[in-house]
Amino acid sequence: MTHANRSALRHWLSDVRESHNSERSEGIDPCGVHWQRHAEGVLELAPDDTGQMSGTRLKPSRPRFDAILSCGIHGDETAPIEIVDGILRDIADGHLTLRERVLVVLGNPDAVRAGKRYLEYDLNRLFQGAHAKRAESPAVQRARELEVIVGQFFAQPRGVRRLRRHVDMHTAIRASLFPRFAVVPSPPQCPPGDDWLDTLAAADIEAVMLTEQPSVTFSYYTCARFKAESCTLELGKVAPFGQNRLEDFAGIDAALRRWLSGGEMGTRDDGKVLCARRFRVAAEIVRRTDAFVLDVPADTPNFTPYTAGTVLARDGENTYTVSHPEERIVFPNPDVANGLRAGVMVVPDA
Repeated sequence: MTHANRSALRHWLSDVRESHNSERSEGIDPCGVHWQRHAEGVLELAPDDTGQMSGTRLKPSRPRFDAILSCGIHGDETAPIEIVDGILRDIADGHLTLRERVLVVLGNPDAVRAGKRYLEYDLNRLFQGAHAKRAESPAVQRARELEVIVGQFFAQPRGVRRLRRHVDMHTAIRASLFPRFAVVPSPPQCPPGDDWLDTLAAADIEAVMLTEQPSVTFSYYTCARFKAESCTLELGKVAPFGQNRLEDFAGIDAALRRWLSGGEMGTRDDGKVLCARRFRVAAEIVRRTDAFVLDVPADTPNFTPYTAGTVLARDGENTYTVSHPEERIVFPNPDVANGLRAGVMVVPDA
């Protein structure tokens, strides 16, 4: 059990970076927020139901959301971790009042400590049951553990129906013509509404990529399995701790703070109404064999456009040729394992 005067919220990140504290525990933070540690880096937070936060009498409000805020699925993507740490510290210090029930997830503590994207296998390719197809490893165990925790979180409290939302924050390996963009799961049984896409635009997200194809990412899992409003946010370039320009993330930081404090994530303080470019997935380029070649320069930014007739990939006798008037490539990576996607081709969403 954490010492009564020690803030679990203030020490969320330092506990991960400096130790391996996976002990399940719970308590009430000095700021009044109820917390439970379900696993290393995973805190469930509930607002103070007495209406007293930081010594000030406040009118209690019933949470609207079961909210998941995740980061660190890839250990070298530090800016989102610093954003979440700042939010938790401000809640702990009484500068931000928590009004929503939220599960805070730092996905891959081992990779964070190592400063690497992942150690054995990409954690964001192990959800939606994909871990069951892999040999046992710490990454497989972590994916399975997170699926169980998320399922338990969305199942409580029984008999209470709230909106479900999951924001999974990342930074990208490569540059992008839209530096801040969202990958939004769009399965036929749970298509995203315009309100959700407009909300992301208000958070300074410049482009939205809608994907109907089944995926094994964390955000697709929460959408397909629990019908949550989910997204994977790509917020700029990877950088080490302490070298991120956090002012570049002011839009999403402000939006998350509005949301968790009981406001509308999509209502900007400056009153601006922004629109994000919308794209849908036209095709995935999959590496099938060791003969695979992706005819894309290594420094190609995400959303680089190609015109009809351009041959982008060759794999033995198979080729990928652009068939729409214009297609843009996202996440090009020829070095993936056989059977995995080496790029995603998108077109404007009509």
